[in-house]
Amino acid sequence: MKRGILILTLIVLILVWGGMSAWQIQRDYLPEINNSTLSVTVRADNFQADQVKATITEPIQQAVRVVDGLQDVETNSFNGGSLISLNFPMNYDMEQAEEQVTKALADVKLPADIDKPLVTRLSTHSIPIIRMSLMSSSENISENMLRTSIQEDFVNRLKTVPGVKDVRVSGGGTAGYAVNLRLEDLKKAGLTVTDVKQSLEENYTTGIEGKVSNNQVSIPVQVSGWGLNQQDLLKLPIHDGEGKNVPLSEVAGISNSIVNLETISRTDGKPSVLLDVLKTSTSNITDVSDRIKSKIKDISALKNKDIQVSILFDQGVQVNESLKGLIKEGLLGCLFSMICVFLFFRKVRSTLLIVLSLPICLLATTGLLKTMGISLNILTVSGLIVAMGRVVDDSIVILDNMNRKVHEANAKTSVHLLTQAVREMIPAIVSSTATTVAVYVPIALIGGMVSSAFSGFAWSVVIALIISLFVSILVVPALYNLFWKGRPMSGDDKLETSAQKILNWVFERKKKVVLTFVSLFLLTSVGAAFLPVNFLPTAKTGQIAVQIEMPQNTSLLEVDGEVKRLEALLGTNPKVESFSSGLGSSFTPQSDDVFDAGGGWLQKPNIANLSIKVKEGIDVNAFIMSLQKQLNASSSKAVFAVSNQNIAGDDSQLKINLTGSDSQTLETIAQTVRNELKLIPGLSVQGAAESEDHLTQYQITLNRKAIEHYGIKLGDVINRIQQYTAEGTKGFISINQNQFPIVIHTDKQMGTTKDIFTLMGGETFLDKDGKNVTLDQLAVLEPTGSSVIQEKDGQPYAVITANIISNDIGKVSKQVKTALGKIPLPEGIEYSFAGAPQQVYEMIYEMALALFFSILHVLIIISSVFRGWRAPITVLLCIPLAFIGSVIGMFIFQLEWNLAALVGLLMLTGIVVTNGIVLVDKIERNLRDGLEPKLAIMSGTATRVRPVLMTAGTTVLTLLPLAVSGKADTIVSQTLGVVVVGGMISSTLICLLVIPIMYEWMSGKGRNTKASQQSQISA
Repeated sequence: MKRGILILTLIVLILVWGGMSAWQIQRDYLPEINNSTLSVTVRADNFQADQVKATITEPIQQAVRVVDGLQDVETNSFNGGSLISLNFPMNYDMEQAEEQVTKALADVKLPADIDKPLVTRLSTHSIPIIRMSLMSSSENISENMLRTSIQEDFVNRLKTVPGVKDVRVSGGGTAGYAVNLRLEDLKKAGLTVTDVKQSLEENYTTGIEGKVSNNQVSIPVQVSGWGLNQQDLLKLPIHDGEGKNVPLSEVAGISNSIVNLETISRTDGKPSVLLDVLKTSTSNITDVSDRIKSKIKDISALKNKDIQVSILFDQGVQVNESLKGLIKEGLLGCLFSMICVFLFFRKVRSTLLIVLSLPICLLATTGLLKTMGISLNILTVSGLIVAMGRVVDDSIVILDNMNRKVHEANAKTSVHLLTQAVREMIPAIVSSTATTVAVYVPIALIGGMVSSAFSGFAWSVVIALIISLFVSILVVPALYNLFWKGRPMSGDDKLETSAQKILNWVFERKKKVVLTFVSLFLLTSVGAAFLPVNFLPTAKTGQIAVQIEMPQNTSLLEVDGEVKRLEALLGTNPKVESFSSGLGSSFTPQSDDVFDAGGGWLQKPNIANLSIKVKEGIDVNAFIMSLQKQLNASSSKAVFAVSNQNIAGDDSQLKINLTGSDSQTLETIAQTVRNELKLIPGLSVQGAAESEDHLTQYQITLNRKAIEHYGIKLGDVINRIQQYTAEGTKGFISINQNQFPIVIHTDKQMGTTKDIFTLMGGETFLDKDGKNVTLDQLAVLEPTGSSVIQEKDGQPYAVITANIISNDIGKVSKQVKTALGKIPLPEGIEYSFAGAPQQVYEMIYEMALALFFSILHVLIIISSVFRGWRAPITVLLCIPLAFIGSVIGMFIFQLEWNLAALVGLLMLTGIVVTNGIVLVDKIERNLRDGLEPKLAIMSGTATRVRPVLMTAGTTVLTLLPLAVSGKADTIVSQTLGVVVVGGMISSTLICLLVIPIMYEWMSGKGRNTKASQQSQISA
């Protein structure tokens, strides 16, 4: 206290260091969180599911077995590729796991024409920071140009921006050629589809490279200038192995086309390309966002207004707005809390002492967070705001006690007096700070989703509270001694007198008061059971999601036709502001956020998704019901699911895994389960578009005896079948060592409505006697095995996937379990849940575990401060009293039980016991001073009303702006705010009345027991 100037100098240094750190600290939307599953994908276009399993999936599965920490492997082998999910423990180092898996797969041997396996790690940094839409705004830019050269130019430029990791494209393809085969002409020329492909792959040259030399010098020369146009391409020679040679024009046409167009995207019904930009893990999100927007301004197509670029979302802007909003609400809350302090102390200098502790704690915490490598994001800023409501508590208690001591000494300030005042309160503030800090220890220790999401939040609160403890013990007394002049407070404390009157009234009606609060607790407990349960908070964005599911193997063209019909419907709806659509599959794992079960999913080509934004003022739920009814009434093979976009996606995805039998049996039962689950409201079941007898895969078995009997060449049969499988196959034209992609189309089904297999079966051949023989006489068409082979650790399983389109995951999950209980399953077959219900279950389990250990820590700390059992039990009463206000607050603001709400309850465990500690500490002191128990309780409670109300009031008022905020991007913070504010209000008001009563009852029992023992001894 005698070194006030030193304290001031240190304060200035801390503020400067903290301010610089706040400017330089990395900013992100969320902290770095890793999903505990790695996805391995392999594309194999011409492979069937059983071939994929044998030649791709099994070698990869064997290769990754050596990876450390691997818990289990789920494999999906399907026609065209493989998806392998590698599951690790939740708290495992996934960056290390990714390196080990990549290394293990480096030497795996796969078929020659198969690309290397792609390993995908889902984290918050693999979620796009910017999504932009490219649309043509000029007649100079055709759809083909937009989807090829324009998007390639944008992608190449964006990849040069510092901090950009990757750019993902939806609705884009590669510029190439479409070769349209005329099969009858091909047949007359005696050529096959294979002959065409192989001929085009040969290198054609229109120039040469060499050197011109004389006796003195050698000069490199390149001959160029003759580019191939469409007429030149039509003259390309097509030949077979026997020397037949015809120009391409005799058997096919060729035109510019988009090749590899695997996905189609449109905005407001017009062709568009969507670009998703990902940043590196160490880059600053706001800086990268600014660089990207600056870079695209220099693109010529945009300058010439040939292209229209729309930023659909920008996390850089969202981060800035969210952080600014949170900081604004935090500062507003601090202002409210300082007004509260001023009203209690009624002195400007007392208020300024408390105010000074805020920037010291805030900036010092920011500096330490930067040193620890923790970014500034929505959760850490929310933690800082929560901490700001609590960091002044210790300083208030110390200042109030110093004022009281100085007043008792007739306003004579001395170092000895102030030291005594601080020393007297150290046990209370150290224990109260320790209990608040202790509740965050389980968050870091239990692992799982809670730890990964909220560890940065916990660190920001813990650091701020520890710093605030030192500020209250060292800084506040030193500055008080240095600057204080005059009487600290008025001699007449009306608040204490009023408290005495209220306590007397309460003590006359002890049983009624306690019964009232017990009843209130029981009522709120019952009400809490009726609140919706979700994993993450749902934001009110006004966005609507529509999923269109067609039967498997539906062509992209047919799916697109269904999407266009819906787009036409939306285009004429006056309630719709804008909409976008996407369909097709890029074979890249998709994800909504880092918590997606299984590390993401592969978009199925038979499913399309639309995002609709309605105009302001439109009732979203009513619109959803109306649109769903309208779509259900349409005559279509498609199944439509309309939902609020804030609860759509994998966050609300329910998965049921069936095990215990062979694949075919499991899939049959899975279809039965799907049919039952269709009847549950609030649930959209994938696979609902399939009919029960729907077959997705066939096999043509050649009849060797028949082919030999009729004297038909096997090659002729194979070449004829190949004409039907050639549609959509890919190849390339090689010109001057450059390869240009091509896609092959045929005219086989043009002008006919016959089924493709009927046409194939009617193909005729001449036998050895010159008679016509049809293909169905030479081969048999029969259904074959499943188009998907799913295994977990080598054992078959089937999956039923559904999206919960209700905002109460818990309720829908119960209905699903009830429905499953009524389905008779064959012996040995078992089911288990995954996805959203499993996430909710794990969340509740982890939070229950964290809450148990938090209360245990609090009990240990309190027991170490107070002797006996009365004080710890009395202090712990504050925790259930806080539950009352939290539940009432959630009902008022129409919130739900989710991760943020449960973390709020966990926080309350540490915050609310502070009031109890301060209260009981004074009562215990009075008892040690020899006061009669009732007088000690009444006097102790009355003298602690001021600091208890001040500390609770500052916490409540600091968080109040956060609690009433209705912004969609601060929904996590709002949920936290409501739970903490409601709990603090109820706990503070009720504990001031209930704790004295309970303490007296327990003291009475203690005295009766002691008197009884003494009487027995004397007897």
